[in-house]
This record gives sequence, structure tokens and C-alpha cells, in this order.
Amino acid sequence: MAVHGGSGINYGVIEVFRKIRQELEFLELVHRIDKETSGILIIAKKRSILKKMHENLRKKLIHKEYLALLHGHWSKKNTVVNLPLLKKKNDHQKKKVCVHKNGKPSTTRFKIFQYFYNTTLMSIIPVTGRTHQIRVHASQFGHPVVFDQKYGNVKKEKNIIDKKDRRLLLHAYKIFFYHPLNNEKIFITAKLDKKFKKLLKIFSKKKYI
Repeated sequence: MAVHGGSGINYGVIEVFRKIRQELEFLELVHRIDKETSGILIIAKKRSILKKMHENLRKKLIHKEYLALLHGHWSKKNTVVNLPLLKKKNDHQKKKVCVHKNGKPSTTRFKIFQYFYNTTLMSIIPVTGRTHQIRVHASQFGHPVVFDQKYGNVKKEKNIIDKKDRRLLLHAYKIFFYHPLNNEKIFITAKLDKKFKKLLKIFSKKKYI
């Protein structure tokens, strides 16, 4: 599910929450995650909190960590990727992000969690928060996220795993911040869903790609 409606999508997560929590006067997304990405999403219940959270995001005081399964074996030397990212529209007027000298500065930290036969399970921390940042930075180094329909190798993946079982193997795993009202430490983790776990088990045991 998309995080919000628009561009042919009637509703998203925020519209659903506004429907089921009508007693709340204000509900707004603090940040976004891609439609295909699972994991943690923060929603603010007060405008003042939203404003402070956005300020903390700009100051890089909200720390996010993702888990992703990437094609190939990621080099231990590549711990930080600094590549500027630019949003562009293709011939079909669909937005796509690419590495470009005129793009916005973008930094991602990569840490190897576990090597499989020909994939790597990674812990990934986006220092900046650009659209599709993790997916583009990983793909640029020749290690796209497995089952990434936009930046991955679709032809290579065509004959592996039933289509119904495929999903982008990117998960918003952890988030840490201080509550803007009382400065309380907030540390949240989101467990991997069953489908993600099932696919990890498959890729860990057999050479698929």
C-alpha cells in the first residue's frame, strides 16, 4: 500500500488512518517509505509535533536502519556511498531517480550482515533521505535490491521464485529518535514479515540468481 493517495491511487496509509481514527483532529505523515518497502512509518497526531519531527529529520536527529537483500557479494570496502541523486521523468512520464552531477547530495552507509550464495543481506543507514536513495545507490554499485522492478535486473529475476511470492526485499527495520515533547528516547524495531523471511531462507540455501 502506498503511504498516501494520488497519481491514480485512491487512498494510502494516511487516508486509511484518517478514516479509522476520525476522533483525531490531525494526522499527517512524518516521513514516507516506498510502496514496495515494508517496515516502520511514523505518523504525527499534532501539527506542532510534525513540525518538530521535520526539523529533527533535517538535523539528522532521527536515525533509520533498513535491512535489504542485494544481488551479488557487496564489497567490504564500500561502507559509505556518496552520490548525488536527481529525479527525472522517462518517456512514459514516470518518475525515476538517477545519479547525476546536478542532483542533491546523498549519503548512504552500508554494512554487511551476512553473505549468501550470490546475494548479500545488508544493514543500510540512509544519512540523507532522498527518494529511492537506498535502491539507486545499491544499484549503481551493481548490487540492486532483489526484486526491485524499477532499478533492478528484471530479466535476470524473471524465472526465479513464483511471481506471487516476489516482493522488494527492503525493510525499514529500526528507528531511533527523541520524542519532541518530553525528550524521551524512542527506539522501535519492526520484525521481518513472513514472506521476507521465507525468501531469505530460500536464498540462503540455494543458488537462485
